[in-house]
Amino acid sequence: MWTPTDEEVCELIAINDDISTPERVETYKILAPIYLDYAIDYCNQELTVENSNVKVFIAKAIQFYTQKAGLTARSMGSVSYSYATDLPSSILKPLKPFKKLRW
Repeated sequence: MWTPTDEEVCELIAINDDISTPERVETYKILAPIYLDYAIDYCNQELTVENSNVKVFIAKAIQFYTQKAGLTARSMGSVSYSYATDLPSSILKPLKPFKKLRW
């Protein structure tokens, strides 16, 4: 499993135009390997983080799930929230050149 370095985490945070805080750095360190595994499964091949498209995907996926971007509905009476569980196609777009068909 890939463990991101502090420099790689700072790059991911910079891609999202976020401010680097100790809490955010820890969040990115935990979530980045998970989304790399997701990208590998989605593309059906081994990917490395050195590729800029993979970095963009990981950064945007983390941003999608850590912010309220996944919120699709909200209700006030007896409080109800609905979230999107799938990543939108705009976030998956950087991985498109790497996707291989599964036979």
